[in-house]
Amino acid sequence: MLDPSALVASFITIFIIMDPFASVPYFLALTQKMTRKEAVAAANKAILIAGVIAVIFLFVGPNLLDYLGVTLADFRVGGGIVLGLLGLEMVLGFSFSPPDEAHNWNAVAVLIATPLLTGPGLLSSLLILSEEHGFATPLIATALALLVSWALLRNSERVRQALGRHAIEITSKVFGLLLLTLAVNYVRVGLTG
Repeated sequence: MLDPSALVASFITIFIIMDPFASVPYFLALTQKMTRKEAVAAANKAILIAGVIAVIFLFVGPNLLDYLGVTLADFRVGGGIVLGLLGLEMVLGFSFSPPDEAHNWNAVAVLIATPLLTGPGLLSSLLILSEEHGFATPLIATALALLVSWALLRNSERVRQALGRHAIEITSKVFGLLLLTLAVNYVRVGLTG
């Protein structure tokens, strides 16, 4: 039987770590040249990918990491590198992907899904929460957090219309710099254990 207080505490923990509010500016920046339909498709796919990663990691993560010989510190370094590349793209205005795929909604979905929504912090928290409360509590809490994230990403177009293109461009540069600093932190913490 689920403990309601454990569920609420798990939801709050997962939601704060997932921080979908922080993903909205990145999502807006990455989808600013897309049609509404493409942006919605990217939001839908990002949440689906994030959910699949979280569920798989919740159930098989510890065994998979042990089998591969990968530690959570290694996972942090890898996530930090990906975040750093995304931050460079946003700050400097270039792309590591071919020009015809630079604004591909599939690529945007993957970048938002991981490492932004389901990064090393969330995955390690899922391991801890599952040890404390079993699998049901973090699973339901993750589903609720993803539902809220989905609503925020799908409605990001309204934010885009309210702010305008220039405000989004400026904001994306600032958030790109913040993303770079977060990437450095991920790598530093991963390297120092």
